Amino acid sequence: MADKEQELPKDAFEPLSDGSHLDNEKIAAPSLTFLRDSWRRLKKNKAAMVSLIILVLLFVVAFGSALVPSMNNVSTNPNLNNLPPRIPGIDIPGFNGILVQGGQRVNAYTGAAANHYFWFGSDYLGRDLLARTLYGTRISLIIAVVATFFDLTIGVAYGIISGWMGGKVDTIMQRIIEIMLSIPNLVVMILLLLILHPGIPAIIIAIAFTSWINMARLVRAQTLELKNQEFVLAARSLGESSVKISFKHLLPNLTSVIIINTMFTIPSAIFFEAFLSFIGIGVPAPAASLGTLISNGQKSFQFLPYQMWVPAVVLSVLMIAFNILGDGLRDAFDPKSRE
Repeated sequence: MADKEQELPKDAFEPLSDGSHLDNEKIAAPSLTFLRDSWRRLKKNKAAMVSLIILVLLFVVAFGSALVPSMNNVSTNPNLNNLPPRIPGIDIPGFNGILVQGGQRVNAYTGAAANHYFWFGSDYLGRDLLARTLYGTRISLIIAVVATFFDLTIGVAYGIISGWMGGKVDTIMQRIIEIMLSIPNLVVMILLLLILHPGIPAIIIAIAFTSWINMARLVRAQTLELKNQEFVLAARSLGESSVKISFKHLLPNLTSVIIINTMFTIPSAIFFEAFLSFIGIGVPAPAASLGTLISNGQKSFQFLPYQMWVPAVVLSVLMIAFNILGDGLRDAFDPKSRE
């Protein structure tokens, strides 16, 4: 007996409305720009984010302390000189005002110092080391940021012009850089500081005089690569001027290189300023930078180590944080650099 064909019920299928099936396999995702995608990758780098938070806190504390009158009071008081750190309510060795003298532990906060608290101790002139460290950090950051500004303006402009013009112009500009590179940076800075009056402006000019060279060479190399790309050739075919192409097409594509190199330039400027102040040709007294504080602290390091440890730790944290953040930005802007 032949099988009878089974008929499906009429309600087994439902007609589709017009266009309702077109989005069934559509992959929806938020559109990300280059900067947003880089920020997303940077947030995955925990070390870089911790460094970013530390740097923000240091900037806020260093510059915010300028608004606190007690943090700007760095007057001398010989009766309160060379006191160890003392924090109210804390009885931890190293932060309770106890000093070791002749193998015995004695309370240094007696007499005129009984009602005083120096969180980081005091120096040989009785000045608050916390206030001096914050002031020195502020000076070091100002010098580094201003020097980096010249690095960005001179280095980026020099590199773009050299790479874009090419030919004899590029050859002459690169020979100038090679001549400057043949002279050690320290020699150039010392000569400039001897010619100029010692101080913060002289240090900024000395650092900015040679710090832009690496930026210029990196920007030139990238410009040489980008100027032969199709989007630049199309812009030139449409009659756009060289200035407009530089700002509209080249500069946005150079952003990652500029930001990454800047993050490595800042700690270099901070270290150079600290080194110049450490050897006595940097920020003059009574002003202070981290290098000056380290120089003063190392003279009595054997007996009063905290006077050198405090500014040295702050300087180390600054440089380490900037370098880790620079590595994170390099990986965020160029994921292939991890390979």
